[in-house]
Amino acid sequence: MGMNDRVSSVRAMGVDARVSDDRYAPASPMVYDNRRRGEERLYEVNVTSVRAVVGPAEQRCWVERQPAAAATANVNVGGAAAGAMVGSNIGRNNAGQQAATQDVQRCASQPSQAQPAYWDVTYNFRGQEHRVQMTTQPGATLTVNGQGEPRS
Repeated sequence: MGMNDRVSSVRAMGVDARVSDDRYAPASPMVYDNRRRGEERLYEVNVTSVRAVVGPAEQRCWVERQPAAAATANVNVGGAAAGAMVGSNIGRNNAGQQAATQDVQRCASQPSQAQPAYWDVTYNFRGQEHRVQMTTQPGATLTVNGQGEPRS
């Protein structure tokens, strides 16, 4: 059938069967072909701004063990009753009893250490601002065609 072994299975459907559009595989992303075409004239333009785009900040979490009363106090901040409860329970070790402890999760956000996913590049060609996303960091200039489209 000319499929070159690219189909793994087939299922027969009735003639009147309806298949919604969301059941199809998503369309493949367009790939921009930035090669020079024929004898097209090329121009060098100055890059006006470059912004590296990295993934979101990363969150680092850890677990700390602390006295149960102190953990309760961290949550129940208001009032003298909470303060009295904390004062009476911290360090209680009557008759060999160990003070109750509780695991508390702490988290902090840190900037991502990943390499940029892409660069947002802005340049001006013939008085019009253009933007392009590039997978490699650009230099001070870009090569474009007569319509301002990037070329390599």
